[in-house]
Amino acid sequence: MKKHQFDLQDEQDAIQSAIRRIASCLGKTPTQHEYKTKRNPNEPSLEQITYRLGTWSAAVQKAGLEPNPSQQPPRQPEITKQQLVDEFIRVANELGRISGTHQFRAKSCYSWTPYKTNWGSWRQAVDFIIGEYGHRFCFEVKTSKQKKATTPRKRLSISCPLLFEPQNEYETIALFCLLAEELGFAIKSIRSDFPDGLLEQNGTDVPVEFEFLSSNYRQHCHPANFNGTVICWRKDDDLDGIKIISLEEYLKHKKA
Repeated sequence: MKKHQFDLQDEQDAIQSAIRRIASCLGKTPTQHEYKTKRNPNEPSLEQITYRLGTWSAAVQKAGLEPNPSQQPPRQPEITKQQLVDEFIRVANELGRISGTHQFRAKSCYSWTPYKTNWGSWRQAVDFIIGEYGHRFCFEVKTSKQKKATTPRKRLSISCPLLFEPQNEYETIALFCLLAEELGFAIKSIRSDFPDGLLEQNGTDVPVEFEFLSSNYRQHCHPANFNGTVICWRKDDDLDGIKIISLEEYLKHKKA
């Protein structure tokens, strides 16, 4: 779930305003250390700035200031499409499957960003590479279009606005929202960062992470000591010490 463009713009405006304020006080472009020591508590943290804009140098330039000489980022060599293809295939063959963005980022020397830049989206990059270089994989692969054509959707066993069984994390969240009350939960918030949500049960706050499969929790490199609950469609793996609620199991028991 992405932030709305207005919220993103508000964040960038707050970042630029804070940097300009400190620059005005110092009479020069602030360093990262100077920003950390002189920012007000209500201004964006250095970590928030680098997360949103990538580098301190980029943030300074967005604020209309010249980076300090030591802040100038080294010029990165251009990554070719062929290098991206080769790296994707290497990671897939190492894993024995086509990976999602989280697994790929954990195994690859590249992020998924250049794939999105070159092909429009991660899914389009995957389909292109499979379509053009399918012979280089050590396992059978199919494009998303082929998968959709051969995978019929199964209707849910209950009557509700969601007609079919979930096939991804977003549909899992949608189903949970429809079942939350009968499962004994009230929803306080759902967001994109870990953990995905905060629920309330019997007056107690319960942090939760939503996944399509319980095994996705490990694949997404979430912490093993999570003091909360994983809510998934299908429980295909145990998570030591972490409570799992499988909506599929709940509906099967309910039907029985």
